[in-house]
Amino acid sequence: MKNDKRIIYPLLAKVGHKLGGDDEVQAKELWKHFYDEGIETYTLKRLSTFRDVIDAKSPIDDIIMLSEPRKYSLDYDYKRKVLEGGYTVPHQTVDDVVRYRAVVSTLRDKKELRATPELVEYYQHRAKANVRQRASNKEDCLRHFLRALTQGVYPFKPYSGHINTVQKLKYFAVTIDKLKNARRTPFVAQVVFNNSENRTYIRKMLHALGYESDDKYQAWIDLLIHRGLSNPMTMFD
Repeated sequence: MKNDKRIIYPLLAKVGHKLGGDDEVQAKELWKHFYDEGIETYTLKRLSTFRDVIDAKSPIDDIIMLSEPRKYSLDYDYKRKVLEGGYTVPHQTVDDVVRYRAVVSTLRDKKELRATPELVEYYQHRAKANVRQRASNKEDCLRHFLRALTQGVYPFKPYSGHINTVQKLKYFAVTIDKLKNARRTPFVAQVVFNNSENRTYIRKMLHALGYESDDKYQAWIDLLIHRGLSNPMTMFD
């Protein structure tokens, strides 16, 4: 869909499911839902098919009008890779295409989230690094923080031992078992989800450990937090 000061020019599919109204009405309806935070639905009206009638498990025995819920699918399809600033380039391999589109499917179908460029880039980065997320963002943040801490990854200092660390991080539900698991699991940089809660959580733990910083612990934030894309939504402007 293209937008300028004079008129909205809809670029709509010629076949398949359509909304009611002429092309401009359909385009405005889609544009209205483009920035929805969640996945909204609409009602599709269609005639029953011959297959519906002859299906032994179907209650339909005639050609009638049916109303069915459908999801708005307004997310980018990732047939090309999104870069900084919203530019796109071809994927380098078929595996890249499959991985990106699998992330889109997981976000929309399992997590019921919009497949925004930021989220897709984040989860494909984790998939490529073979790092799974088995808990909430906060618990995931803690796991990667403890891995970097116990393995002495710069800018963390050499590890001072389990007992000392548990005493300093007792208010963060850190246990010796968590520290042992963290120490034997390889650390992967920049896989913590980038939100204010995780950044604040990291800073509080660093402060509890006695670390000092004049720039809000930026070096540790850069180590742990996923950088993401810059201005990814300009691809839709």
